Amino acid sequence: MERRLPFTVFFLLSLCVGGWLAGCTSDGDPQGPPGPTDPCDSEPCDVIENAVPGTCDSSVPTLWFCECEAGYFWDLGTITCPKDLCEPDPCAQIEDAVPDECTMPTTTSFACKCVEGAFWRWMERTRTGTCEDPCADNPCDGEENAIAGSCEGISAYEFRCSCETGYMWYRTTCQIDPCVPDPCNETDNAVPNSCERNDPDVFTCGCDSGYFWEEIGKTCEDPCDPDPCILIQNAVADSCVGSGPSTFTCDCDDGYFWEEVGEMCEDPCAPDPCDDIDNAVGGSCTGFGADAFDCDCEEGFDWDRSTETCEGPCSDDPCGEIEHADADSCQVEGIDQFSCDCDFGFMWDLELEICTSNPCEPDPCRDIDNAVVGSCEPGSEDDFTCECGLGLTWEIVRERCTSCEDYQDCLLACSPLNINFETFCLPSCANQHDDDCDCGFTRQDLEFKRCERDCAQPLQRDEEWQCSVKCFFEKCFLAEEP
Repeated sequence: MERRLPFTVFFLLSLCVGGWLAGCTSDGDPQGPPGPTDPCDSEPCDVIENAVPGTCDSSVPTLWFCECEAGYFWDLGTITCPKDLCEPDPCAQIEDAVPDECTMPTTTSFACKCVEGAFWRWMERTRTGTCEDPCADNPCDGEENAIAGSCEGISAYEFRCSCETGYMWYRTTCQIDPCVPDPCNETDNAVPNSCERNDPDVFTCGCDSGYFWEEIGKTCEDPCDPDPCILIQNAVADSCVGSGPSTFTCDCDDGYFWEEVGEMCEDPCAPDPCDDIDNAVGGSCTGFGADAFDCDCEEGFDWDRSTETCEGPCSDDPCGEIEHADADSCQVEGIDQFSCDCDFGFMWDLELEICTSNPCEPDPCRDIDNAVVGSCEPGSEDDFTCECGLGLTWEIVRERCTSCEDYQDCLLACSPLNINFETFCLPSCANQHDDDCDCGFTRQDLEFKRCERDCAQPLQRDEEWQCSVKCFFEKCFLAEEP
């Protein structure tokens, strides 16, 4: 005897409830709780009402069961022992019910299988049910235009009767059948004997090819006779195709598209909508429907057909979500590329799309000798360049303005063979002191007032000057001012 809820429902519920009661662990989490334990270790059957103590069974993974006392059964869905409403068998005491065919659709109701022609009816108020035969009193026998003894049960509450010729069963009575005789046989362009009806007041006929049933006038109509496309501007004559008793489509001239609601040919690009769309190229409209079009977009933007807009990397203002960036400051730099204005002391990194430290804020050129104030240009997160005064060049490694692009390389390029004792040995350096360095075998002091012999001195600091790395013929090269 079947007396439990459908197994599928029990199984799904048990996976959720039984698994939860059994306890689980997070897969792959070494810090998670310990693995599943046997739910029967705590003897849950000992505390469940109407369950037999000590009968817990967890042989099926994630599930556990209890045996229930007589008159009760185990319900996986609720993890309880509800009363077995099919014990003793209630169907044996109910008229027209089949004994031993009791089922429990829920834990609080039962249902009996009924003999042929009867239908089960559950009564919640009395907590019982009956087998009802809607044809038991032969309702068709007294129904006008119904055939006696033709009752057919549909449910405990519904039945239908067969009706005499010329009538049809509708709801609870026999009413005049609109298809007898068949009106389609007398309708122009209708298919003979094609009448169909769902109720006494409405019928339809099948129509010949190119014709459509018109419900109000109950006729078959051809919407393309006469050809309406002839009278429609920019429509192609004789291109009509019917889609209903009074609806049709026409082919349109190039650049025009059929608009069903207005039954006309429309040019979605007249006037050109691209002229009024942000970041769209004016005059670039291309139509593909009566009110559907595409536009070309400016560099850095792509056309979004669904919204009919030019979408770019700034459309959703990414700057508002970036640390140290100013909201609404987004500027398009290319397709999928953008830049933001950053807070003071930060600069935009186009590749990383973040605000990084700006080496030019505050301006380091302000404190560098011979550098132009406000001329700082960042090179990366850490380095920068400044413009220098006339005749001087920026040395990025030492961050200073120098008279020689690479002074040490110039020194090493000299040799005893190319020393010019008249103008100094480094003409390629464009050193502003070259013209004053004609001291022969000596070095000139800071004020260019006297020459001093010092090539015997090792490389070291000497007042505010430093001797060069080489001396040729006891001539000391003039080092850069530190």
